[in-house]
Amino acid sequence: MKTIKINHIAKTEGHMSFIGALIDGDFAEARLETQEGSRLIEGIMLNRKYFEAPVITARICGICPIVHNLTSIKALEMALNIKPTKEILTLRKMMINAQWIHSHSLHAFFLSFPDLVGISNNFNFIKKYPKQSKLALEVRDWGVELARVIGGRTVHPINSVVGGFNVEPDFEELYGLLAQKENVLIKAKQLFEFAIKQKLPNFENPTNYISLKSTGEYSIYDGKTYLSDSKKYLKTELLLQDIEEQIIPYEKVKRVSHNKGTFMVGSLARINNSFEQLNPEAKKAWKKLKLKMPCYNPFYNLMAQIVEIIHSIEEMSKLFGQYQSLRKQTNFAKKLKVSFKPNPGKGYAVMEAPRGLLYHEYELDREGNMLHTNIIAPTTMFLANLEKDLGVLLPKLENLTSSQRLLLIKTLIRAYDPCISCATH
Repeated sequence: MKTIKINHIAKTEGHMSFIGALIDGDFAEARLETQEGSRLIEGIMLNRKYFEAPVITARICGICPIVHNLTSIKALEMALNIKPTKEILTLRKMMINAQWIHSHSLHAFFLSFPDLVGISNNFNFIKKYPKQSKLALEVRDWGVELARVIGGRTVHPINSVVGGFNVEPDFEELYGLLAQKENVLIKAKQLFEFAIKQKLPNFENPTNYISLKSTGEYSIYDGKTYLSDSKKYLKTELLLQDIEEQIIPYEKVKRVSHNKGTFMVGSLARINNSFEQLNPEAKKAWKKLKLKMPCYNPFYNLMAQIVEIIHSIEEMSKLFGQYQSLRKQTNFAKKLKVSFKPNPGKGYAVMEAPRGLLYHEYELDREGNMLHTNIIAPTTMFLANLEKDLGVLLPKLENLTSSQRLLLIKTLIRAYDPCISCATH
């Protein structure tokens, strides 16, 4: 038996290790182990007031706090019978797209992309590709600044709350940032042109791709959960009838299955399921890859993230145009916050985090205290599928050198963009 062990997978959010084993060239085991303790966020929230949930859940992750904050708010608004206005929804969608831009820019170009050019040290990567590194940082910074203006601060938003927004974002600052959108789009397209010159590993493993999907838009905030294998749509409140969490004895992170099978969520899943809803420049970029659809090569999740950066920049432009029109209407400021009273209820919400589907569920009593909470993060959903892909990949690596083998294993793991902080929530 040949054993492959990596004690620490660097350049992922959080700490994890890998162990794999081959017997006579056949797959025996491929397992990812988290090196962080369970954080018990769901238990921390029990018996606390509903308005604390969006604040607490944002602390699950420093990279994707916005989508935790907003998914929590969306679920609580269902429980409290709150109907957000168009003004509120537009700003929320702008927040999520801003988060996608900065999260994807960070992961794609500084955590995952160096694998493709064989550079393990990011300082060496920046020295070799200073122009591209600068472009990636400038695109990311634009997303970060947009998130700050709308959400109230760069990390862990304080302006977005149950019922809407505390105050209107500074319009002049927002206008100034959106005035840069064409220049930022050019930079993102230049980064994509740089990326497609690199050769990705030739590997395929068909799987079930699950994401939000709707006919009218590339779904981030709204839409039903779509399963590519059965072409089935799931209502949010019925999601856990099909998708099941499983406790693994040796692990701090649950695995999630659909009908006992694995599935993938994230950028590649979204593009496979909703390619036609991509914005024009993003669609053109993906077509340049000349891939057969659906694409079953998980290494291309990296390219899908870069294409989504382009999509989100285009989407920010459209959303800001809608927001400008809404601002001209009477009593605009009053439409940014909906009044309500606490009441008993149960609420569910699914949104698209940068890494895939994020599920929040709450039950409240009549005073608005939380009686039950449940959060399922994207990494928890795709971890079993990643292990399955690694199991298929391992036998193909037997004739490679040790360093080549280790690099490909790490490249696949990082292509998925795992977030262990979210997984150990």
